[in-house]
Amino acid sequence: MHGHVRPSTRPMHVPACMPIANLPLRCVYCGGPLGPAPSGDRLRCAAAGCGREYPILDGTPIVLNDVRSVFSTAEFLAAPRTTYAGGQTWAKRIAGWLPSNSRNVCRTKAFRRLAELLSRRESPRVLVVGKGDGDLDYGDVDRLDGVRIVEVDVSLEGKPAVVCDAHDLPFEDASFDLVVCEAVLEHVFDPARCVAEMHRVLRPDALVFATTPFMQQVHMGPYDFFRFTRSGHRALFGRFDEVDSGIATGPASVLVWSVEYFALSWFEGVTARRVVKALTRLLLGWLTRLDPVLARRRAAFDGAGGFYFIGRAATTTNFGPRQAVAYYLGCDDTK
Repeated sequence: MHGHVRPSTRPMHVPACMPIANLPLRCVYCGGPLGPAPSGDRLRCAAAGCGREYPILDGTPIVLNDVRSVFSTAEFLAAPRTTYAGGQTWAKRIAGWLPSNSRNVCRTKAFRRLAELLSRRESPRVLVVGKGDGDLDYGDVDRLDGVRIVEVDVSLEGKPAVVCDAHDLPFEDASFDLVVCEAVLEHVFDPARCVAEMHRVLRPDALVFATTPFMQQVHMGPYDFFRFTRSGHRALFGRFDEVDSGIATGPASVLVWSVEYFALSWFEGVTARRVVKALTRLLLGWLTRLDPVLARRRAAFDGAGGFYFIGRAATTTNFGPRQAVAYYLGCDDTK
């Protein structure tokens, strides 16, 4: 039976403690298959001449290439916090009560479209690259019949199925029907390599959904590297045929961010900065309600907070320099 949307169906997110054998894992050094080591607390590569092992920490495999990754296996074994602070602090609770300083205007619509595109695939597999430190929902995709969602991250804080680096995804070729990558590509050192890895693990004609910032200030401190215009974001996914794209976060959110970061420029203490963030959101958070309207305007593309892209995996690169120039959508004031 093909996967159709059933509102009553509960999503099957792959938990960190599920049997390792159910994941299509491969070695991030040689590409060989991974299976449980005799000790039971590690994974071992079965490829001849490799035999590399990866630890399993509290039920979660740590599958990192220590040569290429900014993270190391030793870091997790010594203190398993990386990009996210642990625990639900009072500051996080207060932030949850305040108006947000941004508004995602594409997510619900995007997952509705993705569910429609996946509905003809039987028991679709979804890979989420960058789960984050909280619980996510995936809209209509969550309710697809038989869907299996595998969430990975470079932090244990959100209890991902696997800890891994997007530069070297530890999954076999052609394993997934959809890759979801939200607000991640600004935090990786080589975005093109990460996108190539997503393409590799997708089945033929499978889908990718990515959101990436354009006009946004630094966040996550030292783990923040890149920004993309709409054309640059499209070029990054050159080996995908476009299904849909547009603004993910609008100029109103950019305005709130700008005021917040202007105020933060005057303070370095943790407590003072938290107060500034709270006051900014309390006083200006309402402005983000304008983003759904602005996101429909062509002029907003030049000052958007970020963009989304839905694409279908292709076999060749279909987007070059001339296509990038023609792809521009905004108001060119130089003409």
